[in-house]
Formats: sequence, C-alpha cells, structure tokens
Amino acid sequence: MTSNEVRTMLEKKQQTKPYQMSYDGAMMLEEVIRALGHDPQVITVDDLQGIADKLSYLVNKEPAWGWRYLRNILNKKLDASQKLLDAIMRLGATIDETPTDLVKSERVMIQAAGHVRAGALVLADSRPCANPGCKIEFVPRTPRQACHSASCAKVVAKLRREERRKQQKVQAGKHA
Repeated sequence: MTSNEVRTMLEKKQQTKPYQMSYDGAMMLEEVIRALGHDPQVITVDDLQGIADKLSYLVNKEPAWGWRYLRNILNKKLDASQKLLDAIMRLGATIDETPTDLVKSERVMIQAAGHVRAGALVLADSRPCANPGCKIEFVPRTPRQACHSASCAKVVAKLRREERRKQQKVQAGKHA
C-alpha cells in the first residue's frame, strides 16, 4: 500500500458531518409559554391556539398550526418540526423585544457594494440582472433598475437597439 493510499483512507475516516445542535421542541415551547405568562401544564385551548397563531404568523405558515399540534409537542407525543423550532426561536426574540419586522426577516449572506451594516434589514427583493450574459442577482436601488451595473445596462440597451432594428427591417420587408 502506498503512502497516498494510506493518506486517502485516513482522510476519509477523518471526514465528519457538520455539527448540528439538536433542540428539544417541548422544552423550548414550554419556556416560551411561561415567558408569555402561562403554565404549560394547564394552559387553555384558546391560549394555546393564540400561541399557535403567533408562531404561524412569524414563519408565514399557511394553514396555521393548531392547538392540538402544540399540545402533542408539549406531551412529547410528536417531535417539533424544523419550521416550528424556527417559529419558537422567533417568538422568543419578540418576547425579548426584537422588532417583529426583523424577526420575520430571513437571515442571508450578501455581498454589498455599498455600506450595509451587519444585521441591517433589507426591504426589497433581489432580482436577476437583465443582461442575459450576467449571472448576478442584486437588490435594486430603485424599482425600475433592471441591471446591477452601468456596463450591463449598456449591453442591454445595445441588445434592445439591435432587436428594434431587426423588427423595423421585418416591418419594412412586409410593406415592400
């Protein structure tokens, strides 16, 4: 066996999966219910449904979760879904007075050409650049901005001029 074969075998053994924390959904839900001023063991159906509605709203869950689902989580008859765990974390953040707009937002990594502070809330959707040869997705500065840069805007303008010329030639050919 060569040294390269041994190294390859060792590298394969040393490869591990990324660490993922496991969360106890029942415990997390109990903590949120207590923080909202309720006892998880004797909470009413209406109060539990109200919490289910809040959780659903924070993660845009349609249809909303029902009180029975939360009761089954509390009784450890079901494991909480990843989406419910996310909603519980978000509700906890609102309890800690984090603004709802920020709590409902999605955390993403962005590349910023301008100054964007860490944790800033971007209030626009990204879109692909209109230049067919460009693969950049960008957040426009104005609603009508179609290209991410001036050079791409020039390419798109040139393509549009060429397309208009072709259409004018076709129209001229039909009338001749």
